[in-house]
Parts: sequence; C-alpha cells; structure tokens
Amino acid sequence: MTDNSVTDAAELRAALAVVRERGVAVEHRESNPDVSCVAAPVRDRSGRVVAALSISVPMIRWSEEREEELARLAADGADTLSGRLGHHRGQA
Repeated sequence: MTDNSVTDAAELRAALAVVRERGVAVEHRESNPDVSCVAAPVRDRSGRVVAALSISVPMIRWSEEREEELARLAADGADTLSGRLGHHRGQA
C-alpha cells in the first residue's frame, strides 16, 4: 500500500512478536503515508479476540511520546470494552 507496508513474511512475524509482547499494534504510515495508528485487542468472555480498537492520527500530530499516550488510551479502551463483553483482566 505504501513504501512502509510490511511485505516480507519474516518481517511480519517479527512485528507480530512485538505486538504480542507489547499488547498493542502500531503501524507507521503503512496504509496511508500521512497517518499512523495504534490498536489493541478486544476480547470476549472466553478470552478470544473478537475485535480491535484503533486510533489513527495524522503524522503532523504524531510523536514517540504521543504514541505511548495513544497506546495506553487504546489499551484502556479495549480493556473497558472487553470487560463489557465479560472478559476479566489476566484471562488469556
């Protein structure tokens, strides 16, 4: 989609490992050269991922500090929504 899009399988596996460790996904201008995004999983009562909550931001408003803030907001929002679906923190 853009020059920043992940197109290599090994690179994708490495990126997914970081997502699993961090608990949120971050993409930097992969689908739109002017936008970056953070996303967190939404889980149902069984712990299965059923959706994601994402926040997209124009690059003009993006920074490393802002990324951390947005990642926390996405994770907190996804946790709240997951709780409404019956998921309890600490569940797989």
